[in-house]
Amino acid sequence: MDPLTWLLIPLATAIMAALWSCCTGRQRRADVLTDVQRYDRLREALARATAASSPCG
Repeated sequence: MDPLTWLLIPLATAIMAALWSCCTGRQRRADVLTDVQRYDRLREALARATAASSPCG
């Protein structure tokens, strides 16, 4: 049984390597510009919200 256990280590490594290559090889979204625009809109909205809630001493 011991030799079979040692043979499972390379087999498990090969399976994990195949899964890793599938995950890293997938297509990525390329809408970076819209993400930047969303971030800018969020930042402006938060700035307005904090300016509206701050006391006008």
